[in-house]
Amino acid sequence: MYFEDVKVGDVYKSNLSKVITGTEIDLVAQISGLDHPNFLVPERAQKYYGFKDRVVPGPYIMTCMLGLMLKQGFLADALFSYVGEIKFKRPLFPGDSITVKCEVTGKKESPKGGGPVIYTWTVYNQDNEEVVVGVNH
Repeated sequence: MYFEDVKVGDVYKSNLSKVITGTEIDLVAQISGLDHPNFLVPERAQKYYGFKDRVVPGPYIMTCMLGLMLKQGFLADALFSYVGEIKFKRPLFPGDSITVKCEVTGKKESPKGGGPVIYTWTVYNQDNEEVVVGVNH
């Protein structure tokens, strides 16, 4: 999909869902340095935050969002360059699944062609509750 194909008001929804596993959380924590006990030790997340289990790191949720939209075709020919706003609304836990919706809210054409596409994105859990919302510029 190219800049010219995208229209303001277009809505793209992932046609797949993604289950986030405990093994993925372990690997992401080790590779990225996000080896905080809240991501790795269920008892700590329960004791200090009242969560039912350890939580999925926010950057990994965003990475999964990008992957789902890439597979859907929306971000297949794009660079993810700037997040203007982001709000984490509720935690995700091992075994939760996510889907994504993006809505194009603007475009800025470059003199050389193409240009940035502005869009809002929302990650939903398996209960269709908003998990993370953001705006890319």
